[in-house]
Amino acid sequence: MEASQPTTSTQETFEPPRTGRPARRTFSAEYKRRIVAEYDQAPAGEKGRVLRREGLYDSSVKQWRAQIEAGTLGTVSKNKPRAGQFPEQARIAELEKQISKLESDAVRKDKVIADRHAALEVMGKGVAFLEALSKKNKE
Repeated sequence: MEASQPTTSTQETFEPPRTGRPARRTFSAEYKRRIVAEYDQAPAGEKGRVLRREGLYDSSVKQWRAQIEAGTLGTVSKNKPRAGQFPEQARIAELEKQISKLESDAVRKDKVIADRHAALEVMGKGVAFLEALSKKNKE
């Protein structure tokens, strides 16, 4: 006979966690200009209402205003493209990192080999010296 599991209110309203990340919002240059103009024209007590309605932060509006004043709003960004945008660039970066690691490993191993070679050379001279002493004592 099966044991029935009790149902609780948490089980009934359980929602599985969301997978992935929310999509990053992007805004056109026209939208940014319109919002900055609306924000600047709003009276002091109404600026927050504009931000809440659009779901924005004042830092975004300040940044957009600076871009408008500098004449860079709507131009191509000078930021480095994200690795997800160009898979071949991500692969190149991964391979360069791997090459760098292999080169540093090779340098480290070359040093170990040189140290061991020097130690063997010293041991060989020590053995030769002891053999010479042993022959001298036998004579």
